[in-house]
Amino acid sequence: MHKYLLFILFGMSALAAYSTHQRAGEITFVHISGNAYQFTITTYTYTPSPADRPEIEVFWGDGTSSVIARQSKTNLANNISKNVYLASHTFAAAGSYTVSFEDPNRNAGILNIPNSVNIPFYIETTLIINPFLGSNNSPQLLNPPIDNGCTNIIYYHNPGAYDADGDSISYSLITCKGYNGENIPGYSMPQSSSSLTINPITGDLIWDTPLTTGEYNIAILIREWRQGILIGTITRDMQITISPCNNHPPEIHSITDTCITAGDTLAFEVVATDPDFDPVRLEAFSPLFSLPDAPAHFNTVNGPVPLTGTFFWATKCSHVKRNAYTVLFKATDNGTPVNLTAFKTVNITVVAPKPENLAAVAVGNRIELSWQPSICTNAAGYKVFKRSGSNPFIPAHCETGLPASAGYTLIGTTAGATFIDDGSVMPIYHGNEYCYRVYAIFADGAESYVSDEACVMLRQDAPLITHVDVNVTARDTGEIIVKWVKPYEMDTSRYSMPYWYKLYRCSSANPQWMPIATLSNWDDSLFVDNNLNTEELAYTYKLELYAGSAPEEQLVETSDPATSLFLTITPKSRALRLTWAEQTPWQNLRYIIYRYNDHMGQFDSIGYTAQRYYQDNGLENGHSYCYYVKAEGGYFVPDTLYPNYNRSQRACQVPIDREPPGVPKLRVATDCETLQFYWTFDNDTTTWDIAAYYLYHKPHHKADFSIIDTFMSAQCTFFNGTWHYELKGLPAVAGCFALAAIDTNHNLSAWSNDTCFDPIHCLDYRFPNIFTPNNDGYNDLFTPYPYTNVSKVKFVAYNRWGGMVYKTENPDVNWNGVSSITRQPLPDGTYYFTCDIYITTLEGKEQIIPLNGTVLLVRGAR
Repeated sequence: MHKYLLFILFGMSALAAYSTHQRAGEITFVHISGNAYQFTITTYTYTPSPADRPEIEVFWGDGTSSVIARQSKTNLANNISKNVYLASHTFAAAGSYTVSFEDPNRNAGILNIPNSVNIPFYIETTLIINPFLGSNNSPQLLNPPIDNGCTNIIYYHNPGAYDADGDSISYSLITCKGYNGENIPGYSMPQSSSSLTINPITGDLIWDTPLTTGEYNIAILIREWRQGILIGTITRDMQITISPCNNHPPEIHSITDTCITAGDTLAFEVVATDPDFDPVRLEAFSPLFSLPDAPAHFNTVNGPVPLTGTFFWATKCSHVKRNAYTVLFKATDNGTPVNLTAFKTVNITVVAPKPENLAAVAVGNRIELSWQPSICTNAAGYKVFKRSGSNPFIPAHCETGLPASAGYTLIGTTAGATFIDDGSVMPIYHGNEYCYRVYAIFADGAESYVSDEACVMLRQDAPLITHVDVNVTARDTGEIIVKWVKPYEMDTSRYSMPYWYKLYRCSSANPQWMPIATLSNWDDSLFVDNNLNTEELAYTYKLELYAGSAPEEQLVETSDPATSLFLTITPKSRALRLTWAEQTPWQNLRYIIYRYNDHMGQFDSIGYTAQRYYQDNGLENGHSYCYYVKAEGGYFVPDTLYPNYNRSQRACQVPIDREPPGVPKLRVATDCETLQFYWTFDNDTTTWDIAAYYLYHKPHHKADFSIIDTFMSAQCTFFNGTWHYELKGLPAVAGCFALAAIDTNHNLSAWSNDTCFDPIHCLDYRFPNIFTPNNDGYNDLFTPYPYTNVSKVKFVAYNRWGGMVYKTENPDVNWNGVSSITRQPLPDGTYYFTCDIYITTLEGKEQIIPLNGTVLLVRGAR
């Protein structure tokens, strides 16, 4: 038996020794076609170990697995071997697949993995096949996951990840994984004197500083994003060996992140230094060096410090990309006993130049735009923007597109270098200047610099309405004054006299145009429209300009329509909110608010605004107030007057309190008998008309609130900004309480925050030790002292022989000394009882509190 056991132990020991080899690795992939992908599984093992892996089993995340032969094995320095396995796999459908590899054992002696030799090595990569986002290639990791560092010296590392698709990458540290992809029990991050962190954007890993020599493993989760959507992850398991040494890492000096216009050349120097003056190797990693068209260049250099290398890139339009390109510079010193490294990441954004020679030409009542594309003919299209009036916006360096703060409106997108603005998105009116800008867009969402501005006005060959002014407000006898100026750019050589007008009107109640006047005088510029319902309706006008006499008249041009200013008033508590609608071909820059002054017997201005709303505060509820608004604006073209003033109708309204009081901020205290409620408000102005309060209660979190008390505001006390109310006599003080305020107009506030008390904290359920059931009216019943928060018990009384004599579930018990079994009075003596007290916790669960005791039954005592 002992020999057999010894054989088993020896075999297990041999297996462990045979398997101590896996140190680091990751899984990456490239897209082949359709749902087919080629995967690369890279592992790093201990070269002398007999536990070689000429083939491994990979699980594809779709319920299948494959045994894969090793493609190559490369022996590196420090007895480390790099193993590469290649395999292709086709997935049945779109979805998320976690591809994984697990090996029975890691190497022994990893300080932050307990019993590491018996902990499986596990790596995984998640592939998300999403047909709406296109095919995907995983990031490639250019720096190996095997590295060295020194005790008490800051350690630097960067995975050197780049994404050929231009997707965004983020980084985070996670727990190393073991059996079946689960977190390794007892795993801990390597100890440091300060911190161990990874930059989520650049991937720079900083360990400040290692304390103890030995081997450590960390796991880096690399996430891949496209259009803000996660499309894949890589979990890299990395090993770092820390040794005692006095070496210091080198340093890299270069430009910071930069931006360059496509077609320009970027060149800059990168300098490596070393505090110990050790020779340095300076190299760079980036997808830029393998671009098919005009790749960048950086020659690896070796030698004494300071060591200088030159980055050079002649950019082209094919390099334009929404996300920045990443270049990772790495400096490795020749120090002993450990070579230390430094990393520096430089992000380079390639931006398309602006479209050139934007021109805007008015053709009739539309505007035609044209421009010359930049040198980047690979643009997917152009976005066209417009605003009324000019803005001398100049984009900052690397500021592409057009910020909203510039005040332009997107009016269209086009594939070519022309665009027609017909006013369908943003109206085009005579008498206004319109300014345009365009920029190129690319398939991945990249944007060029924006063009210079081009501005234009329509030919002023149409009448310009300048006034639609409400002169009289009435339901049947309202009056509006309409004014206009005649066109100063009409081609009189094309049209014969006489010139005359037709005036049309429609209303908010009837949108059909109807002619209301024919004006035969070319110099007419005013019309008074009577018998209108200006109290309830807004009116819109337009003018048609004719040349020649009937029946040979010709329509020359039609004015842009203009609508009267219409005022709407919304009542609020002690305030009225004024808003107004307008549709005018001119620009209103300011609005003056008039309110009727009862003391003066006339309207008086009370304020002005550049917005289309105004709130008049500090009013008296129940009192009527009347207003009108006067707009100030005009056309910003020659031969037009500025400013023009147009009034709205007069409107009246009464402030009504429809706003609930503020929400109380509640605090509750209790001694298990009395409840003390304290509350405050964020804004005292919301409390002036509070009439009463509703107090709500629920026994536990899952229950609904119900009102348990209503008290008047006058019943509360107020001191130093805090309100107080005291409540006694509740059947229970446990559970949750909330408060709401109601004002004199029956507006109810929202509930306050709730404050809760657990029933067990106020449980005081006790019995006396004697009762005298002799029907003299004193102590005739065995019942608990006054209690709260108990709704049910299981009470059982026993005689001295253990026989049950009484039981009940009534929490009042009310035992009269009679046996519930025989229905006969029980003799004097000591009785034992058990009582299970049932309470409901704040989580809504039933909890039993046991209580045991004795009681003396004495019939002769009084």
